[in-house]
Amino acid sequence: MSCDSEITNEEFAQYDRQIRLWGLDAQKRLRQSKILVAGVGGFGAEVVKNIVLSGVFSVTLLDERKVCEEDFCSQLLITTNHIGMNIAEASKVRTQELNPNVEVYVDTESLDSKTADYFAKFDIVCVTRCSLQQRLNINTMCRKKNVKFFSGDVFGFYGYCFIDLGEHEYVEEVTVNKQVAISVDDGSTEEKTKSSETVSIKKTTTFCSYETALKEDWKLRSRRSLRQSSSVFYILQILDEFQSRHQRLPIQNSMDSSILSSIRKEILTKAGMKENFVSDDFQDFCCSVLSPVAAVVGGVMAQEVIKACSKKNKPHQNFFFFNGLNHTGIVDNICPK
Repeated sequence: MSCDSEITNEEFAQYDRQIRLWGLDAQKRLRQSKILVAGVGGFGAEVVKNIVLSGVFSVTLLDERKVCEEDFCSQLLITTNHIGMNIAEASKVRTQELNPNVEVYVDTESLDSKTADYFAKFDIVCVTRCSLQQRLNINTMCRKKNVKFFSGDVFGFYGYCFIDLGEHEYVEEVTVNKQVAISVDDGSTEEKTKSSETVSIKKTTTFCSYETALKEDWKLRSRRSLRQSSSVFYILQILDEFQSRHQRLPIQNSMDSSILSSIRKEILTKAGMKENFVSDDFQDFCCSVLSPVAAVVGGVMAQEVIKACSKKNKPHQNFFFFNGLNHTGIVDNICPK
């Protein structure tokens, strides 16, 4: 099946509702898109599910990790028979069953072994289950190759998605008002009345890198802006620092909780933020992958991937944060001006 082939009659019937929603041209652009999802845990599986169902050309599952018992709490593409198998390989069958019209590939090598030329093979690169340094390095390589970059993950009740589309063009439908002239019965005068119609407008927006976003000074935000911001931004930094020091994510025990509390104080103090911006008990809710949170955040990330591929509608810029404790999802543009 050729990447640039037209949509077949079978696909047209399959994607009928989507085509009615965002149009045939958008579906054709989706049909030509090649996506890499690195990290096929519970969150990555949700992203894969949604983008495969949308009808992209191909999805590559990259993960060197083996299936463990914890994966069954959130990973929907594997079964108990897959314990000990490579998780990307184990996820291929169910991924393919979701949509036989999508090419599904597997890569079991390490993410660290990949070069910029490897990422250049894809239209969009999505990375999960990776360290801060991996995120920074891959984002840099994608920007050099003009590849759109997404990263995201779920930590207990918390989740995030970051988007860097570089300079991105998209089409947005807007309603415009027009003055319409109407003749009076005697034909001597005219009256004007307003009429509205929906038109498609081409727009361009520019995104910043992950590294640049981390440099924003939150002390310059107004009180109102801070109230509307998410503490998940700093929770993510705390977890990144923990992983950098211990080469693993935290687990639910008193020792890790104590370490996380100490790092919380360091991170917030350095940023000039009040300690209560991140709750005292956050460490009790940031371990493992909760499937409901993975479904919400994975759905948002997949939605943004679809929008980026189809170039239809305004993308989120540039972070999405989800806090399952207070059931809030926030889109925040974190990019120093």
